Amino acid sequence: MPTTQLPRDLVRHCAKSYPRKLAYVDGASGRTRTWEEMHQRSDRLAAALAALGIGKGDTVCILAHDIVEVVEHFFACIKLGAWRVGINWRFSPAQMLHVIRDSGARVILVQENCLPLLGDAELDALRSEGREFIGIGSTHALELDYEDLIAHSPAAPAAWPMLDADDVCAISYTTGTTGMPKGVLWTQGGVREALVRTPLTLGLRHEDVWYNPFPMPGVPILVGTINLGNGMTTVLPGGDFDAHASLELADRYHISAGVFVPTQLKRVTEEARRTGIGRDSWRLMTFGSMPATPALIRDAYHTFGCEFGHVYGLTEATWGIVSYLGPADIRRAVDHEPALLTSCGPPALHVEVDIRDPFGAPLPAGETGEIWVRGETVMRGYWKMPERTAEVLGVDGWLNTGDIGRLDEQGYLYVVDRKSFMIISGGYNVYPAAVEEVVAEHPAVREVAVVGAPHPDWGEAVVAIVSLNAGVRADAEEILAFCRAQRHKLSRFEMPKHVLVVDDLPRGVTGKLDKLSLRTLLRSLHDRLPWNTGTVTDTAAR
Repeated sequence: MPTTQLPRDLVRHCAKSYPRKLAYVDGASGRTRTWEEMHQRSDRLAAALAALGIGKGDTVCILAHDIVEVVEHFFACIKLGAWRVGINWRFSPAQMLHVIRDSGARVILVQENCLPLLGDAELDALRSEGREFIGIGSTHALELDYEDLIAHSPAAPAAWPMLDADDVCAISYTTGTTGMPKGVLWTQGGVREALVRTPLTLGLRHEDVWYNPFPMPGVPILVGTINLGNGMTTVLPGGDFDAHASLELADRYHISAGVFVPTQLKRVTEEARRTGIGRDSWRLMTFGSMPATPALIRDAYHTFGCEFGHVYGLTEATWGIVSYLGPADIRRAVDHEPALLTSCGPPALHVEVDIRDPFGAPLPAGETGEIWVRGETVMRGYWKMPERTAEVLGVDGWLNTGDIGRLDEQGYLYVVDRKSFMIISGGYNVYPAAVEEVVAEHPAVREVAVVGAPHPDWGEAVVAIVSLNAGVRADAEEILAFCRAQRHKLSRFEMPKHVLVVDDLPRGVTGKLDKLSLRTLLRSLHDRLPWNTGTVTDTAAR
Protein backbone atom coordinates (compact mmCIF):
# COMPACT_ATOMS: atom_id res chain seq x y z
CA MET A 1 0.00 0.00 0.00
CA PRO A 2 1.30 3.52 -0.78
CA THR A 3 2.34 5.50 2.26
CA THR A 4 2.25 8.98 0.69
CA GLN A 5 -0.67 11.01 1.97
CA LEU A 6 -3.10 12.10 -0.76
CA PRO A 7 -5.94 14.67 -0.79
CA ARG A 8 -8.55 11.95 -0.24
CA ASP A 9 -6.76 11.00 2.98
CA LEU A 10 -7.17 14.58 4.22
CA VAL A 11 -10.95 14.28 3.82
CA ARG A 12 -10.97 11.02 5.75
CA HIS A 13 -8.78 12.39 8.54
CA CYS A 14 -10.96 15.49 9.02
CA ALA A 15 -14.07 13.31 9.20
CA LYS A 16 -12.43 11.01 11.74
CA SER A 17 -10.99 13.76 13.94
CA TYR A 18 -13.87 16.28 13.73
CA PRO A 19 -16.99 14.31 12.69
CA ARG A 20 -19.56 16.73 14.17
CA LYS A 21 -17.69 19.94 13.47
CA LEU A 22 -19.13 22.19 10.75
CA ALA A 23 -16.98 21.87 7.65
CA TYR A 24 -19.06 24.10 5.35
CA VAL A 25 -21.75 26.72 5.55
CA ASP A 26 -23.62 27.70 2.39
CA GLY A 27 -24.10 31.40 3.03
CA ALA A 28 -27.04 32.06 0.73
CA SER A 29 -29.22 29.16 1.86
CA GLY A 30 -27.87 28.56 5.36
CA ARG A 31 -27.31 24.87 4.58
CA THR A 32 -24.49 23.27 6.56
CA ARG A 33 -22.34 20.16 6.30
CA THR A 34 -20.26 18.52 9.00
CA TRP A 35 -16.97 16.85 8.17
CA GLU A 36 -18.62 13.46 8.57
CA GLU A 37 -21.36 14.47 6.14
CA MET A 38 -18.85 15.79 3.59
CA HIS A 39 -16.94 12.52 3.76
CA GLN A 40 -19.99 10.28 3.51
CA ARG A 41 -21.75 12.26 0.78
CA SER A 42 -18.63 12.50 -1.37
CA ASP A 43 -18.09 8.74 -0.94
CA ARG A 44 -21.64 8.12 -2.16
CA LEU A 45 -21.21 10.54 -5.06
CA ALA A 46 -18.00 8.71 -6.01
CA ALA A 47 -19.96 5.44 -5.93
CA ALA A 48 -22.64 6.97 -8.18
CA LEU A 49 -20.03 8.17 -10.64
CA ALA A 50 -18.36 4.74 -10.61
CA ALA A 51 -21.73 3.17 -11.45
CA LEU A 52 -21.86 5.49 -14.50
CA GLY A 53 -18.53 4.09 -15.63
CA ILE A 54 -16.30 6.86 -14.24
CA GLY A 55 -12.93 5.78 -12.94
CA LYS A 56 -9.34 6.88 -12.64
CA GLY A 57 -8.40 9.26 -15.44
CA ASP A 58 -11.97 10.04 -16.53
CA THR A 59 -13.16 13.66 -16.52
CA VAL A 60 -16.22 14.95 -14.66
CA CYS A 61 -17.29 18.59 -15.11
CA ILE A 62 -19.47 20.75 -12.89
CA LEU A 63 -21.33 23.92 -13.90
CA ALA A 64 -22.64 25.66 -10.79
CA HIS A 65 -22.43 28.72 -8.61
CA ASP A 66 -20.35 28.61 -5.44
CA ILE A 67 -22.43 26.12 -3.48
CA VAL A 68 -21.38 23.26 -1.21
CA GLU A 69 -22.07 20.67 -3.92
CA VAL A 70 -19.08 22.05 -5.82
CA VAL A 71 -16.86 20.92 -2.94
CA GLU A 72 -18.58 17.53 -2.66
CA HIS A 73 -17.92 17.00 -6.36
CA PHE A 74 -14.25 17.91 -5.89
CA PHE A 75 -13.90 15.49 -2.97
CA ALA A 76 -15.57 12.69 -4.95
CA CYS A 77 -13.23 13.21 -7.90
CA ILE A 78 -10.02 13.24 -5.88
CA LYS A 79 -11.13 10.07 -4.09
CA LEU A 80 -12.02 8.28 -7.30
CA GLY A 81 -8.98 9.45 -9.26
CA ALA A 82 -11.26 11.20 -11.75
CA TRP A 83 -10.19 14.54 -13.20
CA ARG A 84 -12.20 17.41 -11.75
CA VAL A 85 -13.14 20.26 -14.10
CA GLY A 86 -15.09 23.35 -13.06
CA ILE A 87 -16.97 25.35 -15.68
CA ASN A 88 -17.32 29.04 -14.95
CA TRP A 89 -20.95 30.04 -15.38
CA ARG A 90 -19.73 33.46 -16.54
CA PHE A 91 -18.12 31.88 -19.60
CA SER A 92 -19.77 32.33 -22.97
CA PRO A 93 -21.62 29.24 -24.27
CA ALA A 94 -18.78 28.71 -26.76
CA GLN A 95 -16.23 28.69 -23.92
CA MET A 96 -18.35 26.29 -21.86
CA LEU A 97 -18.65 23.88 -24.76
CA HIS A 98 -14.92 24.18 -25.38
CA VAL A 99 -14.14 23.19 -21.78
CA ILE A 100 -16.51 20.20 -21.91
CA ARG A 101 -15.20 18.88 -25.20
CA ASP A 102 -11.55 19.79 -24.69
CA SER A 103 -11.49 18.03 -21.32
CA GLY A 104 -13.24 14.96 -22.71
CA ALA A 105 -15.85 15.05 -19.96
CA ARG A 106 -18.11 12.01 -19.85
CA VAL A 107 -20.37 13.32 -17.06
CA ILE A 108 -21.42 16.93 -16.40
CA LEU A 109 -23.09 18.10 -13.19
CA VAL A 110 -25.27 21.19 -13.70
CA GLN A 111 -27.03 23.39 -11.15
CA GLU A 112 -30.62 24.08 -12.16
CA ASN A 113 -30.17 27.84 -12.63
CA CYS A 114 -27.20 27.24 -14.95
CA LEU A 115 -29.05 25.00 -17.41
CA PRO A 116 -30.33 27.90 -19.55
CA LEU A 117 -26.72 29.01 -20.06
CA LEU A 118 -26.10 25.94 -22.20
CA GLY A 119 -29.44 25.79 -24.02
CA ASP A 120 -31.50 22.81 -25.19
CA ALA A 121 -29.76 22.45 -28.54
CA GLU A 122 -26.33 22.33 -26.93
CA LEU A 123 -27.52 19.83 -24.32
CA ASP A 124 -28.91 17.57 -27.05
CA ALA A 125 -25.67 17.82 -29.02
CA LEU A 126 -23.62 16.88 -25.97
CA ARG A 127 -25.95 13.94 -25.22
CA SER A 128 -25.54 12.73 -28.78
CA GLU A 129 -21.80 12.61 -28.13
CA GLY A 130 -22.38 10.14 -25.29
CA ARG A 131 -22.16 12.55 -22.36
CA GLU A 132 -24.48 12.25 -19.34
CA PHE A 133 -25.90 15.01 -17.15
CA ILE A 134 -26.66 15.14 -13.43
CA GLY A 135 -28.93 17.94 -12.23
CA ILE A 136 -28.47 19.81 -8.95
CA GLY A 137 -31.65 21.33 -7.49
CA SER A 138 -35.34 20.50 -7.48
CA THR A 139 -36.42 21.90 -10.87
CA HIS A 140 -33.76 20.79 -13.36
CA ALA A 141 -35.74 18.03 -15.18
CA LEU A 142 -32.57 16.19 -16.20
CA GLU A 143 -32.45 12.41 -16.38
CA LEU A 144 -30.23 12.02 -13.31
CA ASP A 145 -30.65 13.87 -10.01
CA TYR A 146 -27.76 14.66 -7.66
CA GLU A 147 -29.55 14.03 -4.37
CA ASP A 148 -31.28 10.93 -5.69
CA LEU A 149 -27.95 9.44 -6.73
CA ILE A 150 -26.41 10.13 -3.32
CA ALA A 151 -29.44 8.71 -1.49
CA HIS A 152 -29.55 5.46 -3.48
CA SER A 153 -25.87 4.78 -4.10
CA PRO A 154 -23.70 2.45 -1.99
CA ALA A 155 -21.76 3.96 0.88
CA ALA A 156 -18.61 3.75 -1.25
CA PRO A 157 -17.44 2.26 -4.56
CA ALA A 158 -16.72 -1.46 -4.57
CA ALA A 159 -13.00 -0.66 -4.66
CA TRP A 160 -10.96 2.53 -4.51
CA PRO A 161 -8.32 2.89 -7.23
CA MET A 162 -4.61 2.92 -6.47
CA LEU A 163 -3.38 6.51 -6.67
CA ASP A 164 -0.02 8.19 -6.25
CA ALA A 165 1.28 11.73 -6.04
CA ASP A 166 2.08 11.96 -9.76
CA ASP A 167 -1.45 11.14 -10.91
CA VAL A 168 -3.43 13.98 -12.46
CA CYS A 169 -6.51 14.90 -10.39
CA ALA A 170 -7.88 18.04 -12.08
CA ILE A 171 -7.80 20.24 -15.14
CA SER A 172 -8.11 23.87 -14.08
CA TYR A 173 -9.11 26.07 -17.00
CA THR A 174 -7.62 29.52 -16.93
CA THR A 175 -8.50 32.43 -19.17
CA GLY A 176 -5.87 34.54 -20.89
CA THR A 177 -5.91 37.68 -23.00
CA THR A 178 -6.70 35.78 -26.18
CA GLY A 179 -8.21 32.51 -27.29
CA MET A 180 -10.22 29.85 -25.49
CA PRO A 181 -9.52 28.82 -21.88
CA LYS A 182 -6.48 26.57 -21.53
CA GLY A 183 -6.36 23.62 -19.17
CA VAL A 184 -3.73 23.34 -16.43
CA LEU A 185 -3.01 19.81 -15.17
CA TRP A 186 -2.82 19.47 -11.39
CA THR A 187 -1.44 16.38 -9.69
CA GLN A 188 -2.58 14.64 -6.53
CA GLY A 189 0.73 15.53 -4.87
CA GLY A 190 0.58 19.17 -5.96
CA VAL A 191 -2.96 19.57 -4.63
CA ARG A 192 -2.03 17.88 -1.35
CA GLU A 193 0.97 20.17 -0.95
CA ALA A 194 -1.15 23.27 -1.65
CA LEU A 195 -3.89 22.23 0.79
CA VAL A 196 -1.45 21.46 3.62
CA ARG A 197 1.01 24.30 3.10
CA THR A 198 -1.46 27.15 2.60
CA PRO A 199 -2.96 27.23 6.12
CA LEU A 200 0.53 26.89 7.57
CA THR A 201 1.85 29.78 5.49
CA LEU A 202 -1.11 32.03 6.29
CA GLY A 203 -1.11 31.14 9.99
CA LEU A 204 -4.67 29.79 9.93
CA ARG A 205 -5.97 27.89 12.95
CA HIS A 206 -8.36 25.02 13.47
CA GLU A 207 -10.61 27.45 15.37
CA ASP A 208 -10.79 29.95 12.48
CA VAL A 209 -13.88 30.40 10.36
CA TRP A 210 -12.63 30.90 6.80
CA TYR A 211 -14.46 32.84 4.07
CA ASN A 212 -13.92 32.14 0.39
CA PRO A 213 -15.78 34.50 -1.97
CA PHE A 214 -13.60 33.51 -4.97
CA PRO A 215 -15.47 31.80 -7.85
CA MET A 216 -14.55 28.12 -7.53
CA PRO A 217 -14.63 26.75 -11.11
CA GLY A 218 -10.87 27.26 -11.40
CA VAL A 219 -8.01 27.61 -8.95
CA PRO A 220 -10.21 28.98 -6.10
CA ILE A 221 -11.55 25.46 -5.52
CA LEU A 222 -8.31 25.06 -3.57
CA VAL A 223 -8.93 28.31 -1.68
CA GLY A 224 -12.30 26.88 -0.69
CA THR A 225 -10.84 23.58 0.50
CA ILE A 226 -7.71 24.61 2.45
CA ASN A 227 -9.71 23.69 5.55
CA LEU A 228 -8.60 20.15 4.72
CA GLY A 229 -5.24 21.20 6.11
CA ASN A 230 -6.50 22.08 9.60
CA GLY A 231 -10.19 21.14 9.91
CA MET A 232 -11.54 24.69 10.21
CA THR A 233 -15.02 25.75 9.07
CA THR A 234 -15.39 27.39 5.66
CA VAL A 235 -18.21 29.74 4.71
CA LEU A 236 -19.12 29.91 1.03
CA PRO A 237 -21.17 32.77 -0.44
CA GLY A 238 -23.64 30.26 -1.89
CA GLY A 239 -23.98 32.46 -4.94
CA ASP A 240 -22.18 35.43 -6.39
CA PHE A 241 -20.01 37.86 -4.47
CA ASP A 242 -21.85 40.76 -2.86
CA ALA A 243 -20.04 43.11 -0.48
CA HIS A 244 -22.99 43.71 1.84
CA ALA A 245 -23.88 40.00 1.98
CA SER A 246 -20.24 39.15 2.73
CA LEU A 247 -20.19 41.49 5.71
CA GLU A 248 -23.51 40.14 6.97
CA LEU A 249 -22.06 36.61 6.78
CA ALA A 250 -19.03 37.79 8.75
CA ASP A 251 -21.27 38.97 11.57
CA ARG A 252 -23.61 35.98 11.46
CA TYR A 253 -20.98 33.22 11.42
CA HIS A 254 -18.14 35.07 13.22
CA ILE A 255 -15.83 34.79 10.23
CA SER A 256 -12.27 35.34 11.42
CA ALA A 257 -10.22 34.96 8.23
CA GLY A 258 -10.76 35.19 4.51
CA VAL A 259 -9.32 36.09 1.14
CA PHE A 260 -10.36 38.68 -1.43
CA VAL A 261 -9.25 39.91 -4.80
CA PRO A 262 -8.44 43.64 -4.53
CA THR A 263 -11.70 44.58 -6.26
CA GLN A 264 -13.67 42.68 -3.63
CA LEU A 265 -11.53 44.12 -0.83
CA LYS A 266 -12.26 47.61 -2.14
CA ARG A 267 -16.00 46.98 -2.11
CA VAL A 268 -16.20 45.39 1.34
CA THR A 269 -14.07 48.24 2.73
CA GLU A 270 -16.41 50.86 1.26
CA GLU A 271 -19.47 48.96 2.47
CA ALA A 272 -18.07 48.47 5.97
CA ARG A 273 -17.37 52.19 6.29
CA ARG A 274 -20.82 53.05 4.97
CA THR A 275 -22.83 50.63 7.12
CA GLY A 276 -20.59 49.72 10.03
CA ILE A 277 -21.43 46.02 9.68
CA GLY A 278 -19.00 43.14 9.41
CA ARG A 279 -16.01 44.92 10.93
CA ASP A 280 -15.52 43.23 14.28
CA SER A 281 -15.03 39.48 13.73
CA TRP A 282 -11.98 39.52 11.46
CA ARG A 283 -8.60 38.36 12.73
CA LEU A 284 -6.94 38.11 9.30
CA MET A 285 -7.89 39.40 5.86
CA THR A 286 -5.76 38.28 2.93
CA PHE A 287 -5.78 39.51 -0.64
CA GLY A 288 -4.23 38.41 -3.90
CA SER A 289 -4.81 37.33 -7.50
CA MET A 290 -3.96 40.78 -8.87
CA PRO A 291 -1.96 43.78 -7.61
CA ALA A 292 -3.50 45.85 -4.82
CA THR A 293 -2.53 49.50 -4.57
CA PRO A 294 -0.91 50.75 -1.35
CA ALA A 295 -3.82 53.22 -1.02
CA LEU A 296 -6.33 50.35 -0.91
CA ILE A 297 -4.25 48.35 1.57
CA ARG A 298 -3.98 51.31 3.95
CA ASP A 299 -7.69 52.07 3.63
CA ALA A 300 -8.72 48.46 4.39
CA TYR A 301 -6.17 48.20 7.21
CA HIS A 302 -7.57 51.23 9.03
CA THR A 303 -11.19 50.28 8.32
CA PHE A 304 -11.10 46.76 9.73
CA GLY A 305 -8.28 47.07 12.26
CA CYS A 306 -7.22 43.44 11.84
CA GLU A 307 -4.17 41.70 10.45
CA PHE A 308 -3.60 41.64 6.69
CA GLY A 309 -1.62 39.43 4.34
CA HIS A 310 -0.76 39.61 0.64
CA VAL A 311 -0.77 36.29 -1.26
CA TYR A 312 0.93 35.67 -4.59
CA GLY A 313 0.02 32.43 -6.34
CA LEU A 314 -0.99 31.22 -9.78
CA THR A 315 -2.96 28.44 -11.43
CA GLU A 316 0.17 26.90 -12.95
CA ALA A 317 1.57 26.45 -9.43
CA THR A 318 -1.68 24.88 -8.14
CA TRP A 319 -2.27 28.25 -6.43
CA GLY A 320 0.02 26.94 -3.71
CA ILE A 321 1.22 30.40 -2.54
CA VAL A 322 4.48 31.35 -4.21
CA SER A 323 5.13 34.15 -1.70
CA TYR A 324 3.39 35.82 1.23
CA LEU A 325 3.69 39.28 2.78
CA GLY A 326 2.52 38.58 6.31
CA PRO A 327 0.82 40.70 8.97
CA ALA A 328 4.05 41.85 10.68
CA ASP A 329 5.43 43.15 7.40
CA ILE A 330 2.20 44.93 6.52
CA ARG A 331 2.07 46.57 9.95
CA ARG A 332 5.64 47.74 9.45
CA ALA A 333 4.78 49.01 5.97
CA VAL A 334 1.70 50.94 7.10
CA ASP A 335 3.54 52.43 10.09
CA HIS A 336 6.81 53.58 8.56
CA GLU A 337 7.93 51.63 5.48
CA PRO A 338 5.31 52.29 2.75
CA ALA A 339 7.41 50.93 -0.13
CA LEU A 340 7.01 47.45 1.36
CA LEU A 341 3.31 47.52 0.49
CA THR A 342 4.27 46.93 -3.15
CA SER A 343 5.94 43.63 -2.22
CA CYS A 344 4.26 40.25 -1.97
CA GLY A 345 6.76 39.02 0.61
CA PRO A 346 9.46 36.36 0.71
CA PRO A 347 8.97 33.04 -1.12
CA ALA A 348 6.96 30.40 0.70
CA LEU A 349 9.00 27.62 2.28
CA HIS A 350 7.79 24.90 -0.11
CA VAL A 351 8.94 26.65 -3.33
CA GLU A 352 12.05 28.16 -4.85
CA VAL A 353 11.89 31.47 -6.73
CA ASP A 354 14.37 32.80 -9.29
CA ILE A 355 14.47 36.01 -11.32
CA ARG A 356 15.85 35.34 -14.80
CA ASP A 357 16.64 37.19 -18.01
CA PRO A 358 14.85 36.39 -21.32
CA PHE A 359 17.41 33.63 -21.98
CA GLY A 360 16.77 31.89 -18.65
CA ALA A 361 19.92 33.04 -16.86
CA PRO A 362 19.49 33.98 -13.16
CA LEU A 363 19.70 37.68 -12.32
CA PRO A 364 21.18 39.22 -9.15
CA ALA A 365 19.11 40.79 -6.38
CA GLY A 366 17.50 44.07 -7.34
CA GLU A 367 17.32 43.41 -11.08
CA THR A 368 13.97 43.02 -12.84
CA GLY A 369 13.26 39.94 -14.93
CA GLU A 370 10.96 36.97 -15.39
CA ILE A 371 9.77 35.11 -12.28
CA TRP A 372 10.56 31.38 -12.26
CA VAL A 373 9.19 28.96 -9.64
CA ARG A 374 10.05 25.39 -8.68
CA GLY A 375 8.29 23.07 -6.24
CA GLU A 376 5.91 20.13 -5.95
CA THR A 377 2.92 22.38 -6.65
CA VAL A 378 4.12 23.21 -10.18
CA MET A 379 1.66 21.88 -12.77
CA ARG A 380 2.20 18.78 -14.88
CA GLY A 381 1.66 20.96 -17.95
CA TYR A 382 -1.06 22.36 -20.19
CA TRP A 383 -3.66 19.86 -21.37
CA LYS A 384 -3.21 19.04 -25.07
CA MET A 385 -0.69 21.89 -25.46
CA PRO A 386 2.78 20.29 -25.59
CA GLU A 387 4.43 23.24 -27.33
CA ARG A 388 3.08 25.76 -24.84
CA THR A 389 4.08 23.43 -21.98
CA ALA A 390 7.62 23.25 -23.34
CA GLU A 391 7.76 27.06 -23.47
CA VAL A 392 7.01 27.54 -19.76
CA LEU A 393 8.43 24.41 -18.11
CA GLY A 394 12.20 24.46 -18.07
CA VAL A 395 14.73 21.88 -16.99
CA ASP A 396 14.75 20.53 -13.44
CA GLY A 397 11.08 21.37 -12.82
CA TRP A 398 11.28 25.16 -13.13
CA LEU A 399 8.18 27.09 -14.28
CA ASN A 400 8.36 30.42 -16.11
CA THR A 401 5.33 32.18 -14.64
CA GLY A 402 5.10 34.90 -17.29
CA ASP A 403 5.20 37.50 -14.52
CA ILE A 404 7.84 40.21 -14.24
CA GLY A 405 9.43 40.91 -10.87
CA ARG A 406 12.52 41.29 -8.73
CA LEU A 407 13.94 40.00 -5.45
CA ASP A 408 15.49 42.56 -3.13
CA GLU A 409 18.52 42.02 -0.91
CA GLN A 410 16.29 40.69 1.91
CA GLY A 411 14.68 38.12 -0.38
CA TYR A 412 11.33 39.91 -0.74
CA LEU A 413 9.58 39.40 -4.05
CA TYR A 414 8.12 42.34 -5.95
CA VAL A 415 5.77 41.38 -8.80
CA VAL A 416 6.06 44.27 -11.21
CA ASP A 417 3.39 43.13 -13.67
CA ARG A 418 2.29 40.49 -16.10
CA LYS A 419 4.66 40.24 -19.03
CA SER A 420 1.69 40.45 -21.40
CA PHE A 421 0.53 43.75 -19.82
CA MET A 422 3.84 45.53 -20.32
CA ILE A 423 3.69 48.72 -22.40
CA ILE A 424 6.58 49.59 -24.70
CA SER A 425 6.59 53.36 -25.19
CA GLY A 426 9.35 54.93 -27.23
CA GLY A 427 11.52 51.86 -26.63
CA TYR A 428 11.07 52.01 -22.84
CA ASN A 429 9.35 49.27 -20.83
CA VAL A 430 6.46 50.57 -18.74
CA TYR A 431 4.89 48.28 -16.13
CA PRO A 432 1.26 49.36 -15.61
CA ALA A 433 1.16 48.35 -11.93
CA ALA A 434 3.77 51.00 -11.06
CA VAL A 435 1.71 53.72 -12.74
CA GLU A 436 -1.53 52.43 -11.21
CA GLU A 437 -0.08 52.76 -7.72
CA VAL A 438 0.51 56.48 -8.29
CA VAL A 439 -2.83 57.25 -9.96
CA ALA A 440 -4.67 55.38 -7.18
CA GLU A 441 -3.29 57.85 -4.63
CA HIS A 442 -5.50 60.63 -6.06
CA PRO A 443 -8.32 61.05 -3.52
CA ALA A 444 -11.03 61.02 -6.21
CA VAL A 445 -9.91 57.78 -7.86
CA ARG A 446 -11.84 54.67 -6.92
CA GLU A 447 -10.20 52.22 -9.33
CA VAL A 448 -7.61 52.51 -12.08
CA ALA A 449 -6.26 50.39 -14.91
CA VAL A 450 -3.31 51.48 -17.02
CA VAL A 451 -2.99 50.17 -20.58
CA GLY A 452 -1.16 51.07 -23.75
CA ALA A 453 -2.83 52.78 -26.70
CA PRO A 454 -1.32 52.93 -30.22
CA HIS A 455 0.74 56.08 -30.73
CA PRO A 456 2.14 57.26 -34.09
CA ASP A 457 5.54 58.22 -32.68
CA TRP A 458 6.12 56.10 -29.57
CA GLY A 459 4.43 52.86 -30.59
CA GLU A 460 2.32 52.91 -27.46
CA ALA A 461 1.28 55.67 -25.09
CA VAL A 462 0.42 55.20 -21.42
CA VAL A 463 -3.29 55.71 -20.74
CA ALA A 464 -4.97 55.61 -17.32
CA ILE A 465 -8.63 54.58 -17.26
CA VAL A 466 -10.26 55.46 -13.95
CA SER A 467 -13.55 55.32 -12.11
CA LEU A 468 -14.25 57.85 -9.38
CA ASN A 469 -15.44 57.62 -5.80
CA ALA A 470 -19.11 58.36 -5.27
CA GLY A 471 -19.95 62.01 -4.78
CA VAL A 472 -16.63 63.43 -5.98
CA ARG A 473 -15.50 64.96 -9.23
CA ALA A 474 -12.19 65.07 -11.05
CA ASP A 475 -11.42 65.60 -14.71
CA ALA A 476 -8.62 64.18 -16.82
CA GLU A 477 -6.42 67.27 -16.55
CA GLU A 478 -6.61 67.28 -12.75
CA ILE A 479 -5.48 63.65 -12.58
CA LEU A 480 -2.72 64.26 -15.13
CA ALA A 481 -1.49 67.22 -13.09
CA PHE A 482 -1.48 65.04 -9.98
CA CYS A 483 0.69 62.48 -11.80
CA ARG A 484 3.11 65.15 -13.03
CA ALA A 485 3.57 66.22 -9.42
CA GLN A 486 4.78 62.69 -8.65
CA ARG A 487 7.98 62.93 -10.71
CA HIS A 488 9.85 61.35 -7.81
CA LYS A 489 7.76 58.21 -8.36
CA LEU A 490 7.27 58.13 -12.13
CA SER A 491 9.76 58.67 -14.91
CA ARG A 492 8.88 60.83 -17.91
CA PHE A 493 8.09 57.83 -20.12
CA GLU A 494 5.85 56.31 -17.39
CA MET A 495 3.68 59.43 -17.08
CA PRO A 496 0.13 58.89 -18.39
CA LYS A 497 -0.42 60.76 -21.62
CA HIS A 498 -4.18 60.59 -21.36
CA VAL A 499 -6.79 59.86 -18.69
CA LEU A 500 -10.19 58.41 -19.53
CA VAL A 501 -12.88 58.64 -16.84
CA VAL A 502 -15.53 55.89 -16.95
CA ASP A 503 -18.44 54.89 -14.72
CA ASP A 504 -16.99 51.47 -13.94
CA LEU A 505 -14.11 49.30 -15.10
CA PRO A 506 -14.91 46.05 -16.94
CA ARG A 507 -14.15 42.72 -15.31
CA GLY A 508 -13.54 39.23 -16.54
CA VAL A 509 -15.25 36.06 -15.41
CA THR A 510 -13.09 35.78 -12.28
CA GLY A 511 -13.58 39.39 -11.17
CA LYS A 512 -10.20 40.62 -12.38
CA LEU A 513 -9.95 43.82 -14.38
CA ASP A 514 -10.41 43.01 -18.06
CA LYS A 515 -7.50 44.84 -19.66
CA LEU A 516 -8.18 43.24 -23.03
CA SER A 517 -11.56 45.00 -23.13
CA LEU A 518 -9.89 48.27 -22.17
CA ARG A 519 -7.35 47.92 -24.97
CA THR A 520 -10.21 47.26 -27.38
CA LEU A 521 -12.03 50.32 -26.04
CA LEU A 522 -9.01 52.56 -26.66
CA ARG A 523 -8.67 51.28 -30.19
CA SER A 524 -12.32 52.10 -30.82
CA LEU A 525 -11.61 55.64 -29.57
CA HIS A 526 -8.56 56.02 -31.82
CA ASP A 527 -9.78 59.18 -33.55
CA ARG A 528 -10.59 60.84 -30.21
CA LEU A 529 -7.24 60.30 -28.50
CA PRO A 530 -5.37 63.59 -28.03
CA TRP A 531 -2.33 62.72 -30.15
CA ASN A 532 -4.65 61.95 -33.06
CA THR A 533 -6.71 65.12 -32.66
CA GLY A 534 -3.88 67.55 -32.03
CA THR A 535 -5.09 68.22 -28.48
CA VAL A 536 -2.27 68.67 -25.98
CA THR A 537 -3.02 67.02 -22.63
CA ASP A 538 0.45 66.48 -21.23
CA THR A 539 3.12 69.13 -21.36
CA ALA A 540 5.70 66.64 -20.06
CA ALA A 541 5.34 64.41 -23.11
CA ARG A 542 9.06 63.80 -23.83
